[in-house]
Amino acid sequence: MHSTFTIQLAVERSPRGHVVRAAGELSARTGGRLVRLVDKLVDGMPRPVGPRALVIDLAQIRSFDTDVVEALRRAHGRAGSAGVGLCLTGLEGRRALLPHDVDGMLDRLPVIGAKELMPTDSPRRLAVATA
Repeated sequence: MHSTFTIQLAVERSPRGHVVRAAGELSARTGGRLVRLVDKLVDGMPRPVGPRALVIDLAQIRSFDTDVVEALRRAHGRAGSAGVGLCLTGLEGRRALLPHDVDGMLDRLPVIGAKELMPTDSPRRLAVATA
């Protein structure tokens, strides 16, 4: 049986920054698309117009791969160098279910709870992509 890995990505924009909502499998096959999208959002917007914050919502991700979490850590460093604060959300109540190595890598990234997620006053969906 052949297994298909998919990820869906949606970008919402608000005055305070961007929210990237991801759903599906976060694996070596699909994670590159998420990291490229993060890089594009950080690099493609001139300052001071660019986002002040970039939140990646992982609430709808069914599985995590350590290579992708490491790539997100590197993307966090690149975003910080560009003056953009990158953090993760959507992990509430799920950390204990993750493989130990993935959970340990997530400890190196800023994670916020859903209550702290920046409000999206009339969010505007910029893109939806499926792999």
